[in-house]
Amino acid sequence: MKKKIYFLLICLPFLSFSQEANKRYADYGLLRMQGNIAIGTPTKIGGTNIYLGGDLEYYLKDNISIRGDFYYFLGSFGSTDVFKQNHSGYLGAMYHIPTNGHFDPYVGIQPGYVISQLKNPDVMTSDDYRAGSNFPVTVNPLFSACAGFNYYANRFFHLFMHVKYQTGKHYSDIETIPLNEVKIAFGLAYMIWWRKDHFAFRKPGMTKKDD
Repeated sequence: MKKKIYFLLICLPFLSFSQEANKRYADYGLLRMQGNIAIGTPTKIGGTNIYLGGDLEYYLKDNISIRGDFYYFLGSFGSTDVFKQNHSGYLGAMYHIPTNGHFDPYVGIQPGYVISQLKNPDVMTSDDYRAGSNFPVTVNPLFSACAGFNYYANRFFHLFMHVKYQTGKHYSDIETIPLNEVKIAFGLAYMIWWRKDHFAFRKPGMTKKDD
């Protein structure tokens, strides 16, 4: 069931077929931000991870933006509970598929890093028990691809949903442990317009009657 939900969310941005990009709400100078609870499903070791997640994004053009994400690890539940720490950060670019209005689907890639540490003395994967690690906190690279959408409800806030798939490995004094994971976040986010000649909640060129 989870796989079907993730597949639907990843494909959702491609369900918009409008071509008139000049009528879209999202445009150059839009700065958006959010902070919410996110969940992650490791694809190799099972269980569910809980994060305090957030992102900050700036639109360089109407269809290109740069975005940084951060996930603070709160804990795990389910079949395994491997990590004591598992915080991650990402920075990359998004391509926003042209639409006619306030719906803003996108896809993107984000290289990143993970600050991770295994629990001690013993951890368990879906295959077997592993000897515990005495290794301190380590930093390892990640690569991720993501897809999602924003819906700009008014000039102050918008709804968002995105799915991120990451791949990487945790290295320590025992066998490497995969960090492959699907992360999903949704909720309410905020934005402001920030251009050289315009800093306000209302989009440049719009008036009160357009809100």
